[in-house]
Amino acid sequence: MNYKEIKGIKHFVYDSLDEFKKYKKDLITKKWKDNPHEGDWVIADDGGVVQILKRSDISHPSDRKNWKAHKGYVRTVVGTFLLNDKTEMDTDFDMHPNRYTFSKNLRQSNGNFKKRKNITKKEKLFATEVIVGKDAVSAVQNIYKENDFNKAKRKAVLLLKQERIMNEVEKGVNDIAKSLGIDHEYVLRRLKALADTGEEENVVLQSLKELGKIIGTSTPMIKKDVGIVGMFQGFSPKQLEQAERKEITEGTQSDASKSQ
Repeated sequence: MNYKEIKGIKHFVYDSLDEFKKYKKDLITKKWKDNPHEGDWVIADDGGVVQILKRSDISHPSDRKNWKAHKGYVRTVVGTFLLNDKTEMDTDFDMHPNRYTFSKNLRQSNGNFKKRKNITKKEKLFATEVIVGKDAVSAVQNIYKENDFNKAKRKAVLLLKQERIMNEVEKGVNDIAKSLGIDHEYVLRRLKALADTGEEENVVLQSLKELGKIIGTSTPMIKKDVGIVGMFQGFSPKQLEQAERKEITEGTQSDASKSQ
């Protein structure tokens, strides 16, 4: 949830319909192109929920007596959007430096996106889906409601290049791995055991290759700390359940020891 003030009044934007219902459970929503009126709460194309602050007609050079290029326009606290088949409404403030114009400032938006230090709720959801092993493109399609595969792919690549998002992914992976008893020492010890005792040559060779990647032997020219994330392929639901169960058990034992 986010908001901006107009003349001292806070106008909220909700990240999803579920979040909106938590705060406005008695209000009705509709899709933003379904004949919206001022005051209506509508669902944008990116899944966010926002209120229509203004709706009005608009003239276009292509208009004819019995035909209009647009059905007017609507304005929200985020931006102004033409009512036609091609326009998509979003709820991203960064995309609209001026809510009173139709155009998006993509250059400024991308700049703000890359400079931003704090992770947004949607970015955190994206990181979570990556942590549990979901394909990054599918995660973008699900969270950002992007049906175009190529656009979702470009968005996924951009997200994975952001340090704030990768820090969130690594933190989540390390936390779950730690709760399962997996760390660098564990991985190295198991791979070393396979390399030392493996009966099949391909197992020994593959183990040595993996060890070489981790300590840098196989890639001496690349100076990069691989970390747990570098070896990570996603946790299974069973592993996540085990990690959660272990955390609850440890918390219970800790509380019990404090009470003694």
